Formats: sequence, C-alpha cells, structure tokens
Amino acid sequence: MAVTRSFLKNEPPAVGQLVTLAVGLFGAFAFRWLELPGAYLSGAMVAVALLSIPGKATSIGTPLRWLAMLLSGVSIGSAVTPETLRGAATYPLSIVLMAVAAYAVTATSSFYLMRVHGWNKATALLASTPGAMSTALIIAGQTNANIPRIVVVQMFRAFLLMAVLPIVVTGASGHALANAVHADDPLWLIALIAVPGLAFGWLLERWKVAGGLFLGIMAVSGFFHGTSIADGRPPDWYMASSQILIGAWIGSRFVGFDWKSLGGMLGAALGSVTCSIAISLAFAWLASRWLGFPIGQTMLAFAPGAFEAMTLLAFALGLDPLYAVAHHLVRVLVMTFSIPLIMKVWLKDSIVRARSRSFR
Repeated sequence: MAVTRSFLKNEPPAVGQLVTLAVGLFGAFAFRWLELPGAYLSGAMVAVALLSIPGKATSIGTPLRWLAMLLSGVSIGSAVTPETLRGAATYPLSIVLMAVAAYAVTATSSFYLMRVHGWNKATALLASTPGAMSTALIIAGQTNANIPRIVVVQMFRAFLLMAVLPIVVTGASGHALANAVHADDPLWLIALIAVPGLAFGWLLERWKVAGGLFLGIMAVSGFFHGTSIADGRPPDWYMASSQILIGAWIGSRFVGFDWKSLGGMLGAALGSVTCSIAISLAFAWLASRWLGFPIGQTMLAFAPGAFEAMTLLAFALGLDPLYAVAHHLVRVLVMTFSIPLIMKVWLKDSIVRARSRSFR
C-alpha cells in the first residue's frame, strides 16, 4: 500500500486526467467523422493541445502513460511479420540517407534562425535538433541558450507534424491508406505478450534508453508476431484505444506551455519548422526515388518528429512501422551523441561564457 501511495504521490488529479481523456476521445471521433487520416491519434492530440490553451487540460500521469505505451507497443509489434523482417535487410542505405537528412535539417534550420531572426548559435542549434527535445534542454542549461525559444520551436514542430503530416502523407500516396484485414489475437495471447514486454521495457527504461518502455514492449510483440507465434493483431477497439491514449498523452505535453510566447516567436518557429519539413521531404523523395520505398513510408520515417508519435502514426496509416522504428531510433541515437560533440566544437565560446556566469 505504501508503495502504491509513493508511486501515485505526485500524479496529477485523477478527475482532471479523465476530463482530458474525454476531450481526447471527442477529438479522435471528430476527426474520424471528418474522415481525416490518422484520426484517433491526431484528433486526440489536437483536442487536448487546444484544451491546454485556456489551461483546462491536465497532464497524463505515469499509470496512464504506461498503459498507453503497453497498448501501442503491442499494436505496433503486431505489424511485424516474417516478410517485414526480411525486408529490414533493405533499410541500411535508407537509414544512412536519413542520418544525412537529420544533419541537413539541423544545419538549415539553425542557419535560418541565426541569419533571419538573429538568434545566437546555441539557441538556434538546440531549437533545430529534430526529435531530441529532452537532450536539447539538458544541454541548454550549460550554455547561453534561450530555453523558452527552444521549447517554443520544438513544441510547435511536434504539434504541426502531428496535425498536418497524416493529410500530407495520404495525399502524397495518392490514395487512402489502411491496415490490411487480419485475424484478431485473443486477449489471453495479448496478455502473454504484455508481461515480458513490460519487463523488457522497464529494463530499457532503467538503462536510460530513449523510449525504452515503448521500444521494449514493441520488440517483444514483434518477436511473437515475426516468428508467427502470434499470427493476428489486437482487435480494432484495442488499437483505437492505444492511438487515442497516445494522442492524449502527446497533447497533454502542452500543459503549462506558454502559448502567448508562441505569438511573439511565430515567425521564427514557422520558418524553422518549414525549413525542417522541406529538407526532410526532399530527402524522403530521394529515398523513395533511388531506393524504391513508398513515398508515404519515407515521409514518415524522415519526418523530424518524436520517435513514439511518428512510429504509431505509421502504423495508424497502414504503413510499415518497422521501417519507421529503425529510422527514428537511429536518428535519436545519432542526434543524442552528436549534439554534445557539435556543441564542444562549434559553440565552445557559448559554453565558456555560460559557465563563467554561473560562478559569479
């Protein structure tokens, strides 16, 4: 009992979380009624993010976040088949191209923010780093970077990608995307997958692996389905629930976000995000043209968004989530290890000034 109380001690109010989920559910079905692609995921995210503007949304707490990761991890892992595993052998060249794209996105966006809006090197670089907001904010505290500016650009990019990318991907693909017809996995089999999945995910979290819980559950589910131990997928209601929960959780990350500051930085944020998306789409087109991958698939894999969100969006749109996982996981690792090195070389003066101020 004491452990439970300790675990829940700092959790947001339960009633507030339920209201936030209800708004997310409304947004999901509104998008579904409008027949928008990725409706459950994007609709829930947009609705909850908008609810945060007047300060009415509540953060999604740890138990619901773990439930969201569990449901979505099992769902995405179920898309792995022996055929998709064999297809993974064709990914390396595409992943290399994606890594080049990540550096190009960072450089182009940084250059834009410095030259057009006069931002200093540290702020421009850390605001431009695709899908590595946590790393960027940790490093920002050791520099002369303007942290609010970094947060505004990073959050605005996340919002815009989730709201617009499903429509763009579907339009570029030339037809509505949907998951293939499949048999339903029984609930007892889903539970059998969930137990070792949670254990492996918890272990990855302890090892500080980015998206560890989500990745661990997805890996175990992928093993079960890739080896045909499980040959179906979770029921539709289960997969819809996972997308709504993840969407609401992503939307709740805007709780406490200073929307007023976005107004003053809208030009910088919009210009930076436009540069990032344009470069990503150009490289996605090259990967599709040169390597033969579907354009919608490469657009999602090269998009400068968060690992979990882009992977689940690929699944929701009926694209190969394993391809998205491979690319976004490598991008997170590349950016996490590269940014500190870039900071040391390119921004040494900024770090020195910040440290000298801290000793005054």
